[in-house]
Amino acid sequence: MQPPDMGNPAPPASGHRAVFETSSVAENSGIAADFQLSNSLADLAERVRQAAADSIAAERTSVSSAMDAGQMLVDAKAACQHGQWLPFLDRAGIHERRARRLMQLARSGLETDTVSDLGGVGAALAFISRWQLPNFDKALFIYDPDDGETPVGRGVAYVWEDHQHRGYFHAGMIVTGDDGEEECIASRRPMLPFVEVAGDRPINIIVHFLTRRLTLPIADWRFGEVDRQIPIIVLAPFVSGNTFREVATA
Repeated sequence: MQPPDMGNPAPPASGHRAVFETSSVAENSGIAADFQLSNSLADLAERVRQAAADSIAAERTSVSSAMDAGQMLVDAKAACQHGQWLPFLDRAGIHERRARRLMQLARSGLETDTVSDLGGVGAALAFISRWQLPNFDKALFIYDPDDGETPVGRGVAYVWEDHQHRGYFHAGMIVTGDDGEEECIASRRPMLPFVEVAGDRPINIIVHFLTRRLTLPIADWRFGEVDRQIPIIVLAPFVSGNTFREVATA
């Protein structure tokens, strides 16, 4: 059986609201209102703030430089004739293994902020090794490790191949709105895994779509695999006329 066309949403379901438990207020909330820091501690706090900000800026600059280097290596390898690649790397002063890693990063389509959010180049390469688009008869699902992988595969988000356009993929998830009601967010149209952006590296548009809508940090994503019918079954009750969103490319 072919899955229903996600471009034709089912009628909105009623009564689907998230059940919340009252969360405890963090123990340290409101502490600043209870007492004033000494001048020395206040000064130290500001120095920590600045040092942390400088560290984040330096890390992002380092990641951006690594990705730029990777893209230049991709371009260089395409331009090298037989036997020129190793002499090129020798001239560039970079080891072949390092070059492969940087090229893999550039070809991944991950954005600079995403690589930083993952924890840097090494963590991004580990993520790339785990990120695998599903075969046609399966769906990838992303779940929170704290919640565990449920038997039916109700994950945080799903990715599956379009049944009419092979090589194109849908992504969908259930989120809780500001009013506490659960709703479905899904790609309006099936997506190619990569989008070429003029003057820039290609973007992994599926990861881009998910990271801008999921509240679960990408560094915490865990992956499972289920039958391709599962996301249709799980998401359908939450589909409404406002479900489908255009896929941003930048």
